[in-house]
Amino acid sequence: MTTIRRKRRQGNDAKWKPIALAISTAGFLSILLYIVRLIPWRSSGGVGVGVGSRSVSNSGSGRLGQYQQVATTKIRQQQHPRKNTKYAVDNLLPMRRALEDDNFDPLATELARNILGASLNLVDIHIISHSFSITEDSYSGIVAEFCPLNFTAQKENPPSLPMFKDVVGVSPQCNKHNNVRVDLKEAVDLVREFDADNTDVLPTILDLKGVVFHESRCGSTLAANSMMALHPEKNRVYSESSPPPYAFKICGEDYSDCSPQASANLLKDIIYLMGRSNDPKEQNLFFKFQSVTTRNLESFRLAFPTTPWVFMYRNPIEVMMSQLDVPHTSKANCVRSKHSSPLIKKAIAGTQYKFDDLSDEEFCAVHLATICESALRNLEDADGVGMAIKYTDDLEYAFIDTVFPKHFHALVDEDGRQRVEKIAGTYSKGRGMHEGEFHSDSEEKIRNAPKSMKDAADEFLGPVNKLLDKSSYNFRPEEEE
Repeated sequence: MTTIRRKRRQGNDAKWKPIALAISTAGFLSILLYIVRLIPWRSSGGVGVGVGSRSVSNSGSGRLGQYQQVATTKIRQQQHPRKNTKYAVDNLLPMRRALEDDNFDPLATELARNILGASLNLVDIHIISHSFSITEDSYSGIVAEFCPLNFTAQKENPPSLPMFKDVVGVSPQCNKHNNVRVDLKEAVDLVREFDADNTDVLPTILDLKGVVFHESRCGSTLAANSMMALHPEKNRVYSESSPPPYAFKICGEDYSDCSPQASANLLKDIIYLMGRSNDPKEQNLFFKFQSVTTRNLESFRLAFPTTPWVFMYRNPIEVMMSQLDVPHTSKANCVRSKHSSPLIKKAIAGTQYKFDDLSDEEFCAVHLATICESALRNLEDADGVGMAIKYTDDLEYAFIDTVFPKHFHALVDEDGRQRVEKIAGTYSKGRGMHEGEFHSDSEEKIRNAPKSMKDAADEFLGPVNKLLDKSSYNFRPEEEE
């Protein structure tokens, strides 16, 4: 019986041996293929292109996802003690090598050329934690993310795509799987070389006509929509786009991590990349920045000392009612940064109040006050390059009659005037269920505000608001009492 059982086991072994071999072979091939995919930028005998070449192919942008493993980098998010968002990067598309090495991967070359030709647009910035550094002379460890943006829908109906994230959302090839990532400094250097050698053809460098800083909830989105509606074919408008805030905040709100000039130099490079256009009809460039960037307005003034800008603000109660209209006030935009903002802590330290004793309404008022105080200080220092504009129900006419023609030096013709008046009559953030006619709610906000909110506004936000009202750089300065 022992002999029979042994033979049966041998028979079973023989039966399963081919199957085991097949599984083993398949596993080996899978591992081999995985390793091969990790080898970056395998030479395929393609013809590279030098920076001086002007020919730009658009076909690469249509296949970004297909080559994402070799054309972009895998990014692993990490925590960093001084910055909220830091990244460790395994590999990036090496633009210079892709452009200058004749034996490099032809798809890599094609993607690099698409960045040079501005058919891929800068959409995001990341910081590499282990290699980041910045001085007034240079920087390193910053990743630039590109994809082909579709501005058409924004030009046709600005209120339907009021924010940069909406433009990204309707750009089908813009997502984390398709976006091409490169070293920002290398990209800037190559693009500037390219543009210097090719001044007579596309892409063009758009003229930065003016920018909007704001307190928040004060009509700034209407301003951005108006900038687009004024001349949709000629104007490119970035409304709260992702890349610029990295430059504004890179040194910290109080510039404790690096100098204002270092921040300004990075901002210049980012705006330069975002202001390149392969659309022959586009001429002018406008930005509306996030409200918190106003705290570092000095960076913008150093980067663009002669570019006109406006600061928009509103009655304190109206802004606070809008800001705190959320299920949990501790999550409101004007409250949630209270522990991370050195300027808020500094502002409270200069009062009779203790940090832990303040309510969410009071923190909101302090947050808004730090923004307005920075704006007021920079208005005085800029000596007319900046202008304060307080919200009114006829805000569009401040832009049509004064800001556009006299401050931004942008042409206002009759057609443009009518387009701005038309979009001013609709809800500025007209996405989906919010589409429709605009109705003022200023009186309702003031009437319904609780006493605790009015007290907080009067104590912390009211004083700087009154100074803005009376500033000689205000669009409509109030008379001294």
